[in-house]
Order: sequence, then C-alpha cells, then structure tokens
Amino acid sequence: MDQNQLFINIRRNQATRVLRRYAVERTNKRRKVHEGLFISLPIALLDNQNFRNGLMAQGRFRTYLFLRRYVMRAFSIGDKVGVFENYWMNGELAVSMTIEKIAERLNLPKSTASDHIRQLENDGVIVIERVSPEEAMDGIEHTVFILGSCINGIEHWYIDEVFAPKAGGGKNSKPRRNKE
Repeated sequence: MDQNQLFINIRRNQATRVLRRYAVERTNKRRKVHEGLFISLPIALLDNQNFRNGLMAQGRFRTYLFLRRYVMRAFSIGDKVGVFENYWMNGELAVSMTIEKIAERLNLPKSTASDHIRQLENDGVIVIERVSPEEAMDGIEHTVFILGSCINGIEHWYIDEVFAPKAGGGKNSKPRRNKE
C-alpha cells in the first residue's frame, strides 16, 4: 500500500469514528429532547382541499405518518441496510422497516399495512427501494421507504410535491428518485 492510500484510509477511519460518536451522542440527546414533539406539515398542505379530503381522510395516512416518524437522521448500530450512510448522507429522507413491524406497531393486519404501502407509493408520497441480501449487512432482503430529500438541511417531502398547487390545474406528477 502506498503512502497516499494509507493516508486516505486513516482519514476515512477517523471520519467514520467521529461521525459515529457524534451521531450516537446526538441520537441520545435527540431522544430526550424530541419526546413528545410533533410531525410538522406545512399550512399550505393542510389548506389544500385535495389533501384534506383525499389522503388525510384515508387510513393509509397514519401509515405514512408512522413511516415519517422513523426517518433515519443519525447513525444506528441496528441499521442493517445503512440507511444513514446510504440514504441520509446522500440527501434522502428514508426509513427501513418490515411490513410485519409496521402492521404490528399500527395494530393492522399485514395485508392492510401492505395495501397502505402500495397505495402510498401509487399516490407518489413514498418511493420504495429493495435492498438485496448481498447488499445488506445481515444477508436478508430489506425494504427502504424514501419519503423525500434533505438538501443543505432543508427537508423536501414528496407529499408536499404531490399536493402542491399546479399552474393550469393539471394533475400532479409523482416524485421521481434519481437512479445512479
């Protein structure tokens, strides 16, 4: 190994250690601080009649809020997919969770939870990505739900795009995730 590669590896390891330490400290503080806080929705979204009488009135809206509550913004030891490193650090608001866990936590049948997820994807408020067993740290396929992006600390949620007023009154298009 040449001198430059050794230096790069050392710097990468140092950065990883600092990031993990900071993320764990920040996560512990955030848990204490954020208990009891709310999920904010823009007033414009709440003023949108299509949103109020459409998605907000549907059972799948609570599934959406549940997913949004668990968007990963910090490093977690239990993250088998690398949501923090592979999504958050690349500007995406994402969560990885099994349908079984969603159904259990929301006290829904698994088929209803699956249906909600499918409908949310069709609504365009989430994008679903599968992580193959080869890419996961535990060798099991995982599902990642992407709910928006975060650029320069500003969060952009797909739900806001879907229900944003459009000039000309045309139907809103679904958000597209850039595939690299």
